[in-house]
Amino acid sequence: MDPSYDGELGTAGGAAFGAALRGIAETQELGDAASLGEASGLDESLLERVFSGEARLAVPALARLARALRLRPIEFLQKTGLLSLEVYAFGLDPLYFLPEGQIRYDARIYMREINPRHPVPEGDMTKRNPTLKALAADEILDPLGKLEIELAYLLRGAIQGTDGRL
Repeated sequence: MDPSYDGELGTAGGAAFGAALRGIAETQELGDAASLGEASGLDESLLERVFSGEARLAVPALARLARALRLRPIEFLQKTGLLSLEVYAFGLDPLYFLPEGQIRYDARIYMREINPRHPVPEGDMTKRNPTLKALAADEILDPLGKLEIELAYLLRGAIQGTDGRL
């Protein structure tokens, strides 16, 4: 099996990831590799290979794609299938990025009380994580750097809760 995210290599890719990425790009009128490449600063030929499942991307490239597609980190991970329903079904807690205890408990209550037809407000959930909260307040990193570190943090946490692959 070709994982969508391989924690050992630190890369995302494969046919399912490529198809999902192309689908997201199409909904935002960036469906071809040239348009997405221009918006993200990534090479068009690399993106063609990613779309076809032949190439894999490291976290810095994922951050550039998330920024170009105007998606927050968890939304990007879910829409590209890196945090798929199967990953959650196989045991990854949807609130894995929150510390055990009262913070996670309160977030679960909050999630039950919101309208289930609306997406979970990612900002409300991630700012409950002290590490991500500190990252948001950091004055040294630019927004792309913060996005890159947040994606790396979320991916690392997810693979710790799985077999190292998503």
